[in-house]
Amino acid sequence: MLFKRNFSITRRTKRQWFNTSVRVFTDRGQMDALGINLSEGGMGLFAVAHMSVGSRVEIEFCPPQASEAVRMEATVRHRALYLYGIEFLPHSDQFRDSTSRHNPAHGSASC
Repeated sequence: MLFKRNFSITRRTKRQWFNTSVRVFTDRGQMDALGINLSEGGMGLFAVAHMSVGSRVEIEFCPPQASEAVRMEATVRHRALYLYGIEFLPHSDQFRDSTSRHNPAHGSASC
């Protein structure tokens, strides 16, 4: 058959479904997005925006079972209309307090 997929998709890390608000920070400003799935290496999200593949962004969200929001540096790796695949940068492998660098006057953001 021509349309049968004879291959399996392999991923470095397993994805889990993830439905939460996400804030995306780019060089042009910030925007709200919806997190769709999450893995150790990145996130799938929906954002009504134009982010170019390869661009650097920062993502702020509340991980599962966390009480504090985190901010991760990332790169846009895939785009399909308003769906984006975001890869966390290697030096962002430890979750950081989302407000420690950018909003010192507001205190910690809670989930």
